Amino acid sequence: MRIRKKFHLTSYIKDLKHLNSLDNKPEKLIPIAKRRVRTKMSLSEASEIIYKHLMDRSKNDTQLHEDIMSAGLGEPNAQERLKAVVENLILEYKIDIDESTLIDNLSPAESVFAETCGASLLDDLLRLPDVEEVQAIGQDIFLIRNAEQTMHHRKFSSLKHVELLQDRLALCGKKPINDANPFLQTYLWSGSRLVMSRPRYSDVPAIHIRNFLVKDVSLDLLATSQFRTINTQMAGLQKKLIKFKSSFLIGGGTNTGKTTYLYGLCEAMSEQDRIRTLEKEFEISLRRRLSGKRNILAVREVEELGLTMEEAFKPLLVMSPTWIIEGEAKGSEINQAIQGSLRGHNVIVTVHTNNRDSITSDIYDMIKQDNRNHDVADIMNRIARAFPILVYKRIIKIKNVNYRVATEITHLYVEDGKVYVKPLVLWDYEKLDWVTTGNKFHQSFKERLIGNGATAADFAEFGVW
Repeated sequence: MRIRKKFHLTSYIKDLKHLNSLDNKPEKLIPIAKRRVRTKMSLSEASEIIYKHLMDRSKNDTQLHEDIMSAGLGEPNAQERLKAVVENLILEYKIDIDESTLIDNLSPAESVFAETCGASLLDDLLRLPDVEEVQAIGQDIFLIRNAEQTMHHRKFSSLKHVELLQDRLALCGKKPINDANPFLQTYLWSGSRLVMSRPRYSDVPAIHIRNFLVKDVSLDLLATSQFRTINTQMAGLQKKLIKFKSSFLIGGGTNTGKTTYLYGLCEAMSEQDRIRTLEKEFEISLRRRLSGKRNILAVREVEELGLTMEEAFKPLLVMSPTWIIEGEAKGSEINQAIQGSLRGHNVIVTVHTNNRDSITSDIYDMIKQDNRNHDVADIMNRIARAFPILVYKRIIKIKNVNYRVATEITHLYVEDGKVYVKPLVLWDYEKLDWVTTGNKFHQSFKERLIGNGATAADFAEFGVW
């Protein structure tokens, strides 16, 4: 049974007043009491009527204007308020929509809302369980779940339909997309990344909406058959490394579960730890999601203020953090993370890389973006000293199911000026299981752990001491 939406009397009266103020009302705009014939109209016709009403009224109604902007970016409360307004308008205008033109599985009010204030044919698809990304490539719509793509049966009526949706989303996001600026990247209310392009940049108008599905997991849960990301021994080892404050570097390609893995590490942190996070957008949401009374502060890049990721990192160092978490480092801000770790802070960073062997060189390329001169050998040494533990993630298909697997946990250290890379746990691609290597922690790393309270007994079962 559909939940009844709350009736907003004030909005209803405003709609009546606005409707009665219209001059030269066409037949389809005449209100209930004066309509002679109830005729069906298409969804596009109904949406045009409602859209014009909302735009006209929003010129003199600040709250309505704000709701339209917020609803376009997916803010739930604004969306519900506008759906109630749309439902009232459909009744007041006595609009009867041809059911064959409705968006499948949506009511008339939901369909009109999607076409006037929401994301059109994509609106409800974004909220389907486990949908990682929705893409509109020209008129075609694709859903990506668990790294597998399927084409949806819905289809935009024309390329113009797609461009109109782009215009509306761009307006809500307060960033232009047009012939002079044919590419746009912004974020929805939920933190989902919105990327749009159109000719002349792309051959057809396209919309990519990436949902960052960060699941509330623990390291123990990641070791279950549901996830198969790590095994029980790996979970135990990493809980000890978190307890005794080791910095981590987490690498992997697109959609390999780096952020979810990061959350699992954070879940293992003590409630006494002071956590500071830096992201492009607030995706991890640790304060809202981690249980207990925790000292967590999230900061982000603010482009319009000229606050880059690199500049946003620096204040974190003087906030007495126990942990600094940087999600998806992409530029020279990685140098701040390295310096922070070398100066005594505990840092966890995720980086996007498709090749395990190129992680350190990829980081070097990021650092070079500051346009300063850097010695390659010195940078490699600093990376190894800053991040003694490296975790790499891949998507592994096992019996036709994709799993986001930590294919290695590796120890990095420097001795006599040389960088050593010693895997502790590796994924066996033939056996489809993990194997331990027998490699041990370097003395310098053991001393760091001992300084934070560790003993040989704490790591005895893992064979790394």
